[in-house]
Amino acid sequence: MNILVIDVGGTHVKVWRTEEAEKTKFPSGKEMTPQALIEGVREATEGWPIERISIGYPGEIRNGRPVADPYNLAAGWTEVDFGHEFNCPVRMMNDACMQALGSYEGGKMLYMGLGTSLGTAFITEGVIVPLALGHMKLWEGETFEHYLSRAGLTLHGKKRWRQAVGEAAGMLKAAFFADYVVLGGGNADEMKELPEGCRRGGNHNAYFGGLRMWEDLQEAAAPKLAVVPKVETASA
Repeated sequence: MNILVIDVGGTHVKVWRTEEAEKTKFPSGKEMTPQALIEGVREATEGWPIERISIGYPGEIRNGRPVADPYNLAAGWTEVDFGHEFNCPVRMMNDACMQALGSYEGGKMLYMGLGTSLGTAFITEGVIVPLALGHMKLWEGETFEHYLSRAGLTLHGKKRWRQAVGEAAGMLKAAFFADYVVLGGGNADEMKELPEGCRRGGNHNAYFGGLRMWEDLQEAAAPKLAVVPKVETASA
């Protein structure tokens, strides 16, 4: 089965297809509309045979569809039928959840996506729980997202940012009784030393998460999960 995995980020859209280690990407940002995404994906995948699509969306998903526009992109996402637009079955998941799914190695895992913003998710025994922990306060009346986002890294510098990541990871690991914390997203590589109980992830885990979203239909190329969560399919 040829699966196309699309990770819609606040800075870039990353695209993988089955059995290809290298991703294709193109810019996103505040001007990125759903139509621009569709056109960009079509251009990037011209000539590729595609049977299924997985999309990691930077916002809330219910029943397999966006219910609100993303903060870092343009408006109009809730009105689009992506299965119809791409003419194949499409499954959508919050982007942090998709990276978390690709990072999961069993037990209780807290995922922290260090990217344009802060994406968070919790998985316990294969059940994915979307979170929005970036709104919680960390230091001096400012939120986790203020310190841990790309803007926070630029504003406060690497030393202060790394300190904030370490303290936030330790605090949240204890609060969720997590067995381990995965630090993923594009800025995970900025951590020189990982805090105790943390593992390094990265944007590449979105690809494995996208494959795992279809594991009820085939043996995907990623390691098997004990429990594969149910993901809604958009109509084609």
